[in-house]
Amino acid sequence: MSIFLDRYLTEFDEDLSGDSYIDPIGTLIIWSAFGRQVFSNRINSISNDVRNYTLNLFHHFLIRKLVNDDSAVLSRSLQNKYHGKDSLHFKQACLIFLENLFVYSILRHEKANELTSGGILGISKARRSWEKDNGDPTLKFTHESDGQILVRQLGLGVSGRYKSPLMDIGFFDSAYNYNKPTFQSRWIAAEQFITDRQNKLLSKLALKAYPFLKECVATLGHRGKLSFSEGMPGALSKAYAGAFASPAVVGGYARSFWLTQTELNSGAAGALLSVLETELANQLDPQQMLEQALQETLPPTDRAKLREISQLEPFLSDCALLFTLMAAERTHNVADVVDHWHRFGRDDARLGQLAEGVKTHAGLPAVKGSAAAQRLTQLQCVANAKGLDQQIRLLSDYHAGVMQMRGQVSWLSVQDNGTIKVKARTLRRPDPEAWPPGAWYNGYYLPQFRSFVNGLKGDAT
Repeated sequence: MSIFLDRYLTEFDEDLSGDSYIDPIGTLIIWSAFGRQVFSNRINSISNDVRNYTLNLFHHFLIRKLVNDDSAVLSRSLQNKYHGKDSLHFKQACLIFLENLFVYSILRHEKANELTSGGILGISKARRSWEKDNGDPTLKFTHESDGQILVRQLGLGVSGRYKSPLMDIGFFDSAYNYNKPTFQSRWIAAEQFITDRQNKLLSKLALKAYPFLKECVATLGHRGKLSFSEGMPGALSKAYAGAFASPAVVGGYARSFWLTQTELNSGAAGALLSVLETELANQLDPQQMLEQALQETLPPTDRAKLREISQLEPFLSDCALLFTLMAAERTHNVADVVDHWHRFGRDDARLGQLAEGVKTHAGLPAVKGSAAAQRLTQLQCVANAKGLDQQIRLLSDYHAGVMQMRGQVSWLSVQDNGTIKVKARTLRRPDPEAWPPGAWYNGYYLPQFRSFVNGLKGDAT
């Protein structure tokens, strides 16, 4: 049984997080490392949608073609600003421009059959602009903020959220260099995929989109304005909306390509894929998914990746439960927490026993030498303390250290007399039946992988 709550909108960063109500005992960096290992950094909390995966690749395909096309020239204004087509900022301007064209194309054709706007990044803000401008928003060609629909679009838009997976696969590097020798086999496959006439939706779009982009960079200046209703051809926006109507539509033509490129059909991820392609897959929670995947035939190294999670999660889950019980009331005491811990079917030896089962995890490849390993070791020290009273006190100290590292204040403190004072928002104490021993709390990107696979299957969910 899983009680995982998918509360994270982006990959967690200790230095960037400003929300003191996320991950109070700092376990995200632990479980996410083990989850990324299973999916080889292809799937995470912000990169799990086959439509966005394909849209980002398509836009980079257009930009790469532009860079390599000697007949494609920049307007004098763009040349003065970016000093050539291979400039990172020029490529970023193209990405923003294309993403904006896409989202407004979706709004132009939103009433079409099969089209679903859910999951499109920036759609809500774009809709407000669309309605404000009576269906004729103005687009600017620039990499700077005044050309962006989303705030920090380069990071939070499609190109930002799906940059790391495409880098890891081998389409480009961090500066969007496309032409290194090691990238060429990927681009040969991508070009065949996009231009294949049997893939009518995407090949038709490519034939219309590239000449339009080529013309725009030749005629628009930096911050040059394009009226969407007048400047965006209806046939192009219709082709955009058709090719990217929904994850199901994209999965219908992109399944084979992405499984080959991501290699998510092999190893530990492949075992999970087999589970998710069964008839009752959508009824399985993450814990059940992983348990069934362990029944598949796997090489020892891939089986180990899944087994490491199955051993780790009961420990992290119970650490989260203990802290939840500590933070459940504004003022109470250690004895109250101990009493509720017992009501949840745990005894005083529980955490220590679970810690013993993962005593070597901090040295495993997924986390070895990292901040995640340090956190895991610290939690094991908490669990190995003698007595639940001492574990509660040490968990409070550990939590304070996590929050201090973030530049934030701790939620609670435990006084010498055992009184626990919660200084922040209290946490709801769950029903013991909802959190039995062995229940999962974290998801290891398994729900996100399910979403990705459902898109590949053509499911609407």
